[in-house]
Amino acid sequence: MSSIFLLSDETDLSFVEQVELAYVECELIARRASSSFFRSFRHLPESKRKSVNALYAFCRRVDDIVDGDWLPDEDLSHLDLLTKKHCQELLEERTFNALYSKEEHFLRLRALLSFRENLDRIEAGVKMTDPVFVALADTLNRYPIEIAHLHELINGMEDDLFETTYERFEDLRRYCYRVASTVGLCLIEIYGYSDPNARRHAVEMGIFLQLVNVLRDIQEDLSRNRIYIPSEELAKFDISHSDLHDSSLAGTKAWQNFMRHYIGHIHAHRKNALGLLPLLDKDARRSPRLMCMAYNAILDEAVRRNGDVLSRRLTLNFYRKMQVAFSTLLSPNIK
Repeated sequence: MSSIFLLSDETDLSFVEQVELAYVECELIARRASSSFFRSFRHLPESKRKSVNALYAFCRRVDDIVDGDWLPDEDLSHLDLLTKKHCQELLEERTFNALYSKEEHFLRLRALLSFRENLDRIEAGVKMTDPVFVALADTLNRYPIEIAHLHELINGMEDDLFETTYERFEDLRRYCYRVASTVGLCLIEIYGYSDPNARRHAVEMGIFLQLVNVLRDIQEDLSRNRIYIPSEELAKFDISHSDLHDSSLAGTKAWQNFMRHYIGHIHAHRKNALGLLPLLDKDARRSPRLMCMAYNAILDEAVRRNGDVLSRRLTLNFYRKMQVAFSTLLSPNIK
């Protein structure tokens, strides 16, 4: 979808108006992409909410590039040689996902390189024109967010262009850090905090949420040749990566025992993650609390199903969603 506005040397819009329209565009991206996300952050003060939307829009665009759902419509031919070199470097240690053609990989990698280039331009103080980057640049000026975290996010998302398998749990944790903890480290700078321990808990929060996402999206990821559950962890229960394609695995004792083991990992990170909430500025606690409660409910659903996340997607029905919403409104804390 095209932007709601275009910036050029001939525009009559003032800089302030351009920034405000850019934030509106980011809000539209957030609203269209995730109604649950958008609702969870509506409680933030306006300035923080706008910056969270800008950060989300950036992350959404990166994710859409990797999944092939969106590409920049500008001419990126100046990045062709750099993209070819980058492809060669990456292929030394990885294998392209068989679902994508070489041309698709090239276009997606080039688009990600263009996002890296835009981050470098923001850091250099270059005036941006794309609304997502206009809003992101303003957010980075307002809050002490490290651009390195956004580069690391792209590194993690880039891995999904390749056949994804992990051997050890530590490999999965590293991926979770890249694609989720980095975002958490950016978000807390917008939320506000005074205790530096908030950064450690933000890392744990990202890992907790992403480990739940692995369960929630396991079917979709399998269809995309992405397996995030480490082979070493599965092998402890005599399960292989190839076994995951058989939905009947969900009814076996081996899988149920594995799921209790995996959920134990999640609970350990969850315990450390929840330490973040009281460290955030009071006006920003409600939104992450709502997100935590939603993810807790998803995890509870996995337990209720006795670990069956293979035969059908791990989602909450309408009644359970309403329970989560009401409990968030009525309870000041997560138990």
